[in-house]
Amino acid sequence: IREDLEEQGVIFLDTDTGLREHEDLFREYFGTVIPVGDNKFAALNTAVWSGGSFIYVPKGVKVEIPLQAYFRINTENMGQFERTLMIIDEDAYVHYVEGCTAPIYSTDSLHSAVVEIVVKRGGRCRYTTIQNWSTNVYNLVTKRAVAHEGATMEWVDGNLGSKVTMKYP
Repeated sequence: IREDLEEQGVIFLDTDTGLREHEDLFREYFGTVIPVGDNKFAALNTAVWSGGSFIYVPKGVKVEIPLQAYFRINTENMGQFERTLMIIDEDAYVHYVEGCTAPIYSTDSLHSAVVEIVVKRGGRCRYTTIQNWSTNVYNLVTKRAVAHEGATMEWVDGNLGSKVTMKYP
């Protein structure tokens, strides 16, 4: 993350590091938008998640450049279970862009991500995901946001390819 954003208190880490370095903040919000029992794929992700993005934007901070992440299935017969947790505090703003891809393998793979976004009062979040999956990927994900009073949540979700795409709202 850029030094000027870090100085303003913006956190942009992978989820494993986010949990280790900001455990209280992480645990306060993890599983609050999408509880473990929401659906079987959310339960699976909660049990085995690895990787993903952890973002916190402090009160009043406007992140003027998009924060970006890229997730790729690199191995045949793989399950990918990234977990993204975003907390946008009061009157803060962020645009997060993620990309997901996989090359064509001879056997199927599973992408079962969970994205939880909390936008506090007066905050604004733009979430953009572009997924370009090969035809042997099952893309079964749960993505959801909670926008508090006066908050704005903008969601752009583009999906190309895959064997099956199913998104739990």
